[in-house]
Amino acid sequence: MSVRTEKDPNGRSQVICDRRWPDGKRFRRIMPAKPEARRLDAQIECAIAEGRWRDLRRQLEHGTHASMSVKEYAEHYLEVYCKVQNVDWQRKASSLKHVGRLMGRKSLSDMSVSDIHLFVAKRLKESVKAATVNRDVMTLKHMMEFAVEEGALVVNPIRRVRRLKELREERPRPSDEQVEAVMGELSFPVKQAVTFIYETGCRPSEALKLKRAHVDYENKTAMFNMRKAGDNALVALTSRAIKALQEVPELPGCPYVFWNPKTQTRYEKINNTFERARKRAGVPWLQLKDFRRELGIILAESGQPLHVAKTQLGHSSVRTTEEFYARYSPEFAISRARDVLEQRGNGRKTGGEPPEPENPPAKIEQGENCKVIRFKVIRGR
Repeated sequence: MSVRTEKDPNGRSQVICDRRWPDGKRFRRIMPAKPEARRLDAQIECAIAEGRWRDLRRQLEHGTHASMSVKEYAEHYLEVYCKVQNVDWQRKASSLKHVGRLMGRKSLSDMSVSDIHLFVAKRLKESVKAATVNRDVMTLKHMMEFAVEEGALVVNPIRRVRRLKELREERPRPSDEQVEAVMGELSFPVKQAVTFIYETGCRPSEALKLKRAHVDYENKTAMFNMRKAGDNALVALTSRAIKALQEVPELPGCPYVFWNPKTQTRYEKINNTFERARKRAGVPWLQLKDFRRELGIILAESGQPLHVAKTQLGHSSVRTTEEFYARYSPEFAISRARDVLEQRGNGRKTGGEPPEPENPPAKIEQGENCKVIRFKVIRGR
């Protein structure tokens, strides 16, 4: 049979498309699934019947970049696609660096699911978190899809590789006192940039790339160009965020808000400066991304619809907002459960209706009069 299932050296099942060309030369390729294998087999059979099988064989065997190693094609993919299409292409560059290091000598056309499993095993042995490994594998899968688009491959052999299960760690929420302690250790203008990140929940890279022309003080909004979701987006600004913007004077010839006094242009990163400040403030566990998660939790606990948090955080899907950010804190959930259970107990003792809780959760009215709670009010400022 030209399409069949075999066991690889590790005992895993793999689909094989195995044919003979009219000149007797053998064609054998590992496929991601039987439907793709059958389509390729039918394509070969049709080409043989029409007499154009030599062109098809040349395309299947050599492709545009099929002769490249995985490392060589990763460099091509980074330059041709990532740096052109992805705003935050440095993350993919990091993943591709590890791909080239661990499996770079492998030929692109010989890539299989077994190679991915071996790559994952090696990365986990390096004490890398599952989330990081998943990001590396997703980058590699997209690179292989790009190879299909370019004609280097007929199908993506690793398309059906599954993600590792990620164990999410519940991080503590920073208190106002802890945040203020860290802010007190920061100097101008990093302090203003961190304040802006804390108030808006934006990504650090978005804050550092913010231009003055994209801030609307009258409407209290700012526009981030090409957020991670791929679109320009407006975000709400609190009074404290606006104050942070206004505290940074305009630098002639520099369009960015937060500029580095040493380089006279925008900051590329402020992570190291923030890390030193949090250690001096006695909050070594605090990270910039904690501000983003905290804002999502605040919006969820205030009863705001998910699309409010989605818009403010710049997600392409509500699912991402719900899964990773707009969650209730354990303390909030326990407090609400305690209120309900206390009402049940009081109702049993009195034999009547349970009393109203002392601090009932805010009710969100539907319709045109729906009131959106301001971030400043929620945070108690």
